[in-house]
Amino acid sequence: MNIRDLTKIGLTDGEIKVYDALLELGETTRTKLAKRSGISPSKIYDVANRLVEKGIISVVKKQGTLHFCAANPERLKDFIDGKEEELGRERQVVEALLPALLARHGETREKLDVEVFYGWDGMRTVFWDIARALGKGDVSYVFGASMGRDWMQADTFFSKYYREVEKKGYGIRIIFNENMRIHKDRTGYFETHPQHSVRYLHQDTFAEINFYKDTVLFIMLLQKPLVIRVTNKEAADSFRKFFLTMWKQAKR
Repeated sequence: MNIRDLTKIGLTDGEIKVYDALLELGETTRTKLAKRSGISPSKIYDVANRLVEKGIISVVKKQGTLHFCAANPERLKDFIDGKEEELGRERQVVEALLPALLARHGETREKLDVEVFYGWDGMRTVFWDIARALGKGDVSYVFGASMGRDWMQADTFFSKYYREVEKKGYGIRIIFNENMRIHKDRTGYFETHPQHSVRYLHQDTFAEINFYKDTVLFIMLLQKPLVIRVTNKEAADSFRKFFLTMWKQAKR
């Protein structure tokens, strides 16, 4: 391990340089500490004081001159414990505020008809929202499912999403592009699962429509996916009628 790894617990580059210098020098003055650490004399007090506040180094005045010294490295554990306690307090604040924040977010969402999401992080947001919205007895409809431009990433993504589907227990009715029939890594889950239904239609597109309840998703599985989410009951009902028509034309 390298002392630079202390950035992972929240120390800055300057703090690490000062701490490293004190481990080598032992007790020392500001001038020597600045020279050894490479931190300018005008900034050395600020950096050192932050470490003093964290309990990682100590300071004492001798004959009018401040001397700095590295504390026992075991203090780093105390520093981490303190961060965990602070995180716990922050978590309590968030949990206390969450009901009010969710209510305000819900009020805002009613005004939002169209949202756009980019990349695989955007995909995760959208699909995990599906999992939160649906439960046993509900159905998600998918039309035009394809491999996507980055099929390996897509396989990884959807395998994780299917685990969320299993947890919530809702069904999926899906119409794949016909050329997907041979790709059992993606289609086999639906063909063997009694809760889901799958059919195929002769078409070749990387764009698909996914809808549930009052939400419609237009999904383009590009290298960097793009998702347009429309929240509107009439739109969802319209696409549901369209889907049922296509379902009759699709093949098992």
